[in-house]
Amino acid sequence: MHELPLVFFTIFGQMGAGAVLIAGLCYLISQEPQRLIKIERINIAALIIMAIGMGIASLHLGHPLRALNVIFGIGRSPMSNEIFSFGVLFGITFVNVLHAYFTPPNRGNKFAWLKKIVLKLNQIPAITKLLAALQVIVSVFFVWMIVATYMLPTVKNWDTPYTAMQMYTSMLILGGALVIPFGLRRSGFIFFIVGIAAVLITKLSYIGFVSQITPDLALAQHSFWYLQCGLLALALLITFVALLKVNKASGIYILSLILALAGELCGRIAFYNLWAIPM
Repeated sequence: MHELPLVFFTIFGQMGAGAVLIAGLCYLISQEPQRLIKIERINIAALIIMAIGMGIASLHLGHPLRALNVIFGIGRSPMSNEIFSFGVLFGITFVNVLHAYFTPPNRGNKFAWLKKIVLKLNQIPAITKLLAALQVIVSVFFVWMIVATYMLPTVKNWDTPYTAMQMYTSMLILGGALVIPFGLRRSGFIFFIVGIAAVLITKLSYIGFVSQITPDLALAQHSFWYLQCGLLALALLITFVALLKVNKASGIYILSLILALAGELCGRIAFYNLWAIPM
């Protein structure tokens, strides 16, 4: 499948965006010390995931240096806007991670020049809250740029509100699943369950919609859609049981994350397989 790198880029990008969205909101709500440690770890994990997604996406270009051409398309090319907004989100999260790491006076002695940068950042009033707010805003904006890239008038299966729904539910599901193992269980589960519920409730109407436009293509995707729903339902079930019954269930939460990721990959593969331009 030629679009497979884009499958992983959008999924990993939305997972990272969802994680920093939840982390940013949780920081703005409460700065309790134990929560700050969890948020710092989530931001690091999100950075790694976004970096992996971008690395995989570069394979779609044929030559990674072609990504530099994005600069010339900012403002007029939806794909350039998508990649640029992703870079901005990555940069803000990176700065947030650096700030959290170097702010304690006893950390980062080997990187004095980075500590100087952080000290200058600390001169900005409420810098930590500002960074958290920027993460929230840019994460939502980045996912909208993905939506704008694929809502093409020439592809009727994509030029629909269902496209936006799929991108944002992936953000909620995968972001929620990622932050739960790091300790933001209640907040993560709220996003997790809202995203999965939206997918399961609207899946039949979505299948009916695409079946009317391209019945042959839609029929070929049924196995992916069934797998997606089954894996998401299973992930939701085991997460719910773990939250109720188990005090320390990191392994179960990671299993849930893997199931949710596999389910969303199935859904995204089906989405790309619906590419069709009537001649």
